[in-house]
Amino acid sequence: MWQWRFVLLGLISLMLAACTNSKMADMFNDAGVKGEQLTRQAASGRKVALLLPLSGPGETKRIAQAMKQAAELALTDTGGGGVTLITKDSGGNAGTAQAAAQAALNEGAEIILGPLLAPEVQAVKKVAQGRANVIAFSSASNVAGQGTYLMSFLPEEEVANVVRYAAQQGKRKIALLYPQTQYGSNVQQALTRQAGASDVQIAASQPFARGQAGSSAAQRIAQDINDPSRQIDALLIPEGGDALRSLSATLEQNGVTPQKVTILGTGLWDDSVTRSTPIAQGGWYAGVSPDLVERFNSKYSGAYGSSPPRIASLAYDAVSLASGLARKGDFSASAITDSSGFQGQNGLFRFRQNGLIERGLAILEMSASGPQVVAQPPSRFGAGF
Repeated sequence: MWQWRFVLLGLISLMLAACTNSKMADMFNDAGVKGEQLTRQAASGRKVALLLPLSGPGETKRIAQAMKQAAELALTDTGGGGVTLITKDSGGNAGTAQAAAQAALNEGAEIILGPLLAPEVQAVKKVAQGRANVIAFSSASNVAGQGTYLMSFLPEEEVANVVRYAAQQGKRKIALLYPQTQYGSNVQQALTRQAGASDVQIAASQPFARGQAGSSAAQRIAQDINDPSRQIDALLIPEGGDALRSLSATLEQNGVTPQKVTILGTGLWDDSVTRSTPIAQGGWYAGVSPDLVERFNSKYSGAYGSSPPRIASLAYDAVSLASGLARKGDFSASAITDSSGFQGQNGLFRFRQNGLIERGLAILEMSASGPQVVAQPPSRFGAGF
């Protein structure tokens, strides 16, 4: 199930409409939205493909439909932006996604937005390479590159932001308790990279398999934290919900509390169960400011009468970005990877040359009433980013 949780969190919102000073694009637009406008597309303009698994199973289909609606909302908010949106069903599988991409390119698409799932993205990448750049919604880092950019929430970025902040607050020795999953592996590698960049030492590390093994690993990491010679002052736990609650009980039984060591998390903490989990109280994690989340939710619910999944904002931002690029007449890699970055529904972001997204996130502190902002996100990329 971690994969879907990762998709739901890591597949979630962003991109642009008009340029501000220092070349940044401001993607916020509060233009009113009314019924018929939502499905009206530009009669002419640069052709942009939107690939989503609209016929996928269960939850995949629901998410895809919400993303399609968010994309249409962005098109309305930007006034069309000289864009003709070509929407195709990627089906949730590699074969259908590849055929959809080929059809869109044959119809003149100059850039592809989507698809959602990693196998789909990998298949589309093969068709699009050398013909059109792709801005996909997958959170699987290994599908990025060679003209494919990921508009998603990556655990690597969350770790980089929260470790950078912890170092600024004087936390120099961090322990890691992480699941033996691909997500956990991504977090472990990200911590290793950011520790070096932030002059932080990884003082202890314990992987665990889900289930009873988690309790044993939590006991071992508690022993490391309780060893005064290690001087551990922070513990990163990339788990949320019931999994974190289970670890919390073991850690507390072994003397590890938020009063003894600062607890750090990831986007998996964005969960109602985590809010009432003792070990998370007062802990920090990097994420989108709650006011930005509410802003998009209100925009979407005002148009469609329902709350969007977080990932829907990714489609909104992708279409906004495409509209901005279309106005400049430039869908090139250099335009997409503008080092100044862009402002989206989830804040500041930019794409690296390797196709991965870099975000300026807020630092949130967990409380029983929900996350509170303790450090505002940066307004621009500069020193330290």
